[in-house]
Amino acid sequence: MVTAMTPEIKNRIDQIRRGQVPEGYRKTQFGILPIGWKIITIKNCIEEYNRLSNDIDSIPVYSSSRNGLILQSEYYDQKAASKTNIGYKVVPPGYATYRHMSDDNIFHFNINNTSMEVLVSSEYPVFTSSDQAVLGFLISVLNETDRFRYFCRTQKLGGTRTRLYLSNLQKYRFGVPLIREQQKIAEILATQDKIIELKGELIAEKQRQKKYLMQQLLTGRKRLAGYSKKWYAVKLKSIAKKEKLKNTDFTYSLVLSNSAQHGIIPQEEQFDKEIASTDRIDEYYIVKNGYFVYNPRISTTAPCGPININETGNTGVMSPLYTVFSIDCDYIDNSYMKQYFKSTCWFRHMKSVANYGARHDRMSITDDDFFAMPIAVPELEEQQAISAVFAVADKEISLLQQSLEQEKQKKKALMQLLLTGIVRVSL
Repeated sequence: MVTAMTPEIKNRIDQIRRGQVPEGYRKTQFGILPIGWKIITIKNCIEEYNRLSNDIDSIPVYSSSRNGLILQSEYYDQKAASKTNIGYKVVPPGYATYRHMSDDNIFHFNINNTSMEVLVSSEYPVFTSSDQAVLGFLISVLNETDRFRYFCRTQKLGGTRTRLYLSNLQKYRFGVPLIREQQKIAEILATQDKIIELKGELIAEKQRQKKYLMQQLLTGRKRLAGYSKKWYAVKLKSIAKKEKLKNTDFTYSLVLSNSAQHGIIPQEEQFDKEIASTDRIDEYYIVKNGYFVYNPRISTTAPCGPININETGNTGVMSPLYTVFSIDCDYIDNSYMKQYFKSTCWFRHMKSVANYGARHDRMSITDDDFFAMPIAVPELEEQQAISAVFAVADKEISLLQQSLEQEKQKKKALMQLLLTGIVRVSL
């Protein structure tokens, strides 16, 4: 169990923040650590594992990613992938690996938590812990601590990517408690990881349920009680207008982005920085609150590109690469159309008229073809009832996502206290 946040612990935290050394602690080049913790290098903590195998018929191939070890066949054919790889390394259950290249100076270390051996690219280092470290404790240090991330930034070897070769990783030094305390810390963090995992699975299940319901309610296959009137077909151009007004006088400075995952948000939230040049946004389209935006960039989660509504409450601007349109029709509910564009109901039309051209990641479609999109709609009252059902589902998912984020923050706080020895565990 973690010691409760007593006044004594709060005082200890305040002391350490002020640079004072509490009783039972000592000052080191790596910060203030408990007496009894020792400074150790990664080299002393791990044992490299270099067994090779190309037996992809009986051993599944995985990719080491920021989201964990992920089955490679979820993205592309395993047989095709095998032709582009010289060989594979075996990762036994309980062993760890990581991709040694990163675009953001963050490396994700992943433990094989399956009950079987898996294969990863031969470029990936594979290792287990030595008798001086507990692997779960070690992976937490490598995945989560700010000091390790700073170390990673120092390893940049030219180009746009940081390469953290095993020889460089082994030089990293940090403080560790005795094995028993490492084990207890690893167990506490693993429990928190399980809570996070289960909440994530619940969110994914709720999203699957909503997706199924969308396919039923937005196509008329399933009707809400009390509604039986015939649906009718319209084309997007009959209910929508393309908005082409540009920001020529620099009236608006809020640059928006339209992503498949987050919808329409300020660009700085999407990229952690402003990437639009202020001297060019006079050519950007004005996007008022309530306007819809189509982003032709395709992805795994948006195979035809996302269409989202601006619900930021603000007027902003967007790249002329996007299609901006408004719906102002007395028999169409905007909330219904918001849900319609979150579904796959409009994909068939897009795929039938699109020209992918030289840009494999972008759907090329003319305005005429885009606005010729056929849409089946019920009467306004039924549209509003359907959108109300989805609003409830969205609220439930949003609350679960907030709860998940709270659990992630809880883990972050636990790690900040436990991995530095500010809070000790009872053994």
